[in-house]
Amino acid sequence: MPNSRLLTTLAITLASLVITGCQIWQTTHDMPPPKADQPKLDWVEHVRALTLMQEWQIRGKIGVRTAEDGGSAYLDWSQSFDSFYIMLSGPLGQGSTIVSGNPYGARLETSDGTFISDSPEQLVLEHTGWHIPIHQLLYWVKGIPAPYGKSEPSYNEYGTLKTLQQNQWYLEFDRYGEAMGTLLPQKIKITKEDLKVTLIIKEWLPLPSQEEAEPSS
Repeated sequence: MPNSRLLTTLAITLASLVITGCQIWQTTHDMPPPKADQPKLDWVEHVRALTLMQEWQIRGKIGVRTAEDGGSAYLDWSQSFDSFYIMLSGPLGQGSTIVSGNPYGARLETSDGTFISDSPEQLVLEHTGWHIPIHQLLYWVKGIPAPYGKSEPSYNEYGTLKTLQQNQWYLEFDRYGEAMGTLLPQKIKITKEDLKVTLIIKEWLPLPSQEEAEPSS
């Protein structure tokens, strides 16, 4: 039976400790919205640029709901090429869950212990019972289809994704903001059957270099 304390995120994610009932959705500022005279993006160039954007960090909130349960958590996700580090937590860092991985395996750390698997998809399956397309989320969170699997997109007035149907998942990109020199998703709803995930992204940031991340002596 799936562990009811572990729910899948988007981003990436993956498996999360749900902080049920926490009111954490009005605590940070939104990204700047697109300008009123924002020109329509060249979709092919936009996809190319975002595909090449492989080092980034997002901060925000995740909400997960199924037919039986639901909740929300803070999200801090760092991506460096094929390696990721995701932390989910409640207010003041309570109940933290860390998911990390690379092409060689994935690791899940919670108050219940540490769990290791060959892939993040397998890790989520073992602890939630759900098949979640983790590697596709790496593209979806940037507002582009994954490069594998048939996709059915629709576009908004800015030339970015409005909706996307891919591999039986349905995504709604409700809001975009200006960040990192382009338009990036700020609110995404991801649905498949009775699983509904809402991702609110408050910050898109370049991934700090190792020198910047290390404290000065």
